[in-house]
Amino acid sequence: MALRARRILADKERVQLFSPTTGKSYFSFRGEEQSRPINADLYAEDELDFGQLMAAFLGGFRERVPNEIVRATYSIAFSVFAANDVNKVGRKRSATFFENLIGHMVARCIGFAPRNKVRMPETGGDLPTDFVFDPGERSRKLHLPIKISTRERIVQAWVHQLVLARIFGDGVFRGVLVVGTETKRDARTGEVIEICIPGQLQLFQLTRIYYLDPPRPYLDLARAFPRVEVRSFGEALAELPQLLLE
Repeated sequence: MALRARRILADKERVQLFSPTTGKSYFSFRGEEQSRPINADLYAEDELDFGQLMAAFLGGFRERVPNEIVRATYSIAFSVFAANDVNKVGRKRSATFFENLIGHMVARCIGFAPRNKVRMPETGGDLPTDFVFDPGERSRKLHLPIKISTRERIVQAWVHQLVLARIFGDGVFRGVLVVGTETKRDARTGEVIEICIPGQLQLFQLTRIYYLDPPRPYLDLARAFPRVEVRSFGEALAELPQLLLE
């Protein structure tokens, strides 16, 4: 899908965007519509560069270089997002693609596939959830909500985590949220801003929050009180197997 998306984008206009965020530069593609902002440092425009990142992705990131993981994942995801955007394809399809991309990467990393429901111990009924990774009885488990941004029904992920904690006990399911970005483009001025609500993240009882394009105010929550472990997605593949053991 990423390769097809990049062929679609090859003849689209590249629009430079203004960002007041220090150290970040964004652009977008324009077709029937203009795409969402794309971080120029994280997106591989050069095809040779992208090919090398794809090879690392297909090889399962054996070296697990954080910057390589982020750039490969971001380039794959935002190629598809942008191709959908310029052709007015609904955002739900982009969200579904992102869920499957991240879910696949995590499954390959920890060695088994996720499910989208949890069996209730007392009734035997199934509770629909985000991705859950369950190694078996008497083991920690992973609850993995995935969102392109926290503006997309993020409360749902929090509610699922609270329900899992209430039914199975605190700490049985480790809540790990993966997010793409918090950017928004002003259609009138072309300015790209990061919409950050640090207080909201501090309300969510999650073990980790990983971003492809993390806002600085959210990374700073790792040194705030109450502390929230917000990190780059480049660290996730090394850390997630350990979270199931701790």
